[in-house]
Amino acid sequence: MIHHKEFILKGASEQSFAADLSYSKKGNPKGIILFCHGFKGFKDWGCWSMIANYFVSQGFAFLKFNFSHNGTGLENLEEFTNLEKFAINTLSKEVEDIRCVERFVMDEMPILVPEMNTQNVFIIGHSKGGVSALLYLTTCHSQIKKVVTWASPFDFHRNWSTAFIEKWKKDGIQFIKNARTNQMMPLDISVLHDIAVNKEHYSLVNAAEKLKIPYLIIQGTNDVAVKMEEFNLLKKHFTKAKTHIIQEANHVFGGSHPFSGSELPQDTKELVSVTKDFLIF
Repeated sequence: MIHHKEFILKGASEQSFAADLSYSKKGNPKGIILFCHGFKGFKDWGCWSMIANYFVSQGFAFLKFNFSHNGTGLENLEEFTNLEKFAINTLSKEVEDIRCVERFVMDEMPILVPEMNTQNVFIIGHSKGGVSALLYLTTCHSQIKKVVTWASPFDFHRNWSTAFIEKWKKDGIQFIKNARTNQMMPLDISVLHDIAVNKEHYSLVNAAEKLKIPYLIIQGTNDVAVKMEEFNLLKKHFTKAKTHIIQEANHVFGGSHPFSGSELPQDTKELVSVTKDFLIF
């Protein structure tokens, strides 16, 4: 039987965010997976909860969380009602959130959920969450054993054209459309300044030289948000990483929000199966 617990944690800038744990009371001998969602995403998007249940069935616990500045709030976990936070979100804030999550798992989880095995901690990042996970692992002290990225870019800011940036500088704000909700999601000028100041710090070229744990890169060939060129750059620089390509898979591996299916999409089945095998062996 799969059990669920919900938590409220504090992350970057002392902001609260929601997290939830899926686990078995029989124990989770293979360890616990931390899941980082992507840009304009959230922990309960699409079939992420079904994926959590899959990993519990395979002997893991699964902890997913909303980044503290992802634009959702504690009062509504699936709607972007806090765009003022979204507007000032940075990679550094997400790295700090992950640090708080790992600290919670190591320090408090054994007391709150005694069945939990916290000796083996793994991390999965989808899309931008993959960049944040890699930066965390290469800039902070961590006990995480393995990392997997799903459809992760090599450079999160790669699609921001010169014209887009110049208008941002001129107006002090820019907007990115959320195609699902039709919301125009703001980006404050402070985000652009943060990128300029931390250009080297945010470089995955530098991170590649520092990553010491096993890494698996998974990419779909029909991903229009993160193209194969990004996968090739990750593969080029993270030379020790294992890789897996899912033919014709899109950015969310066949998922959607809301997701009404009774079983995981075929591409997602391949995604989680390959990930599971990597984490076990």
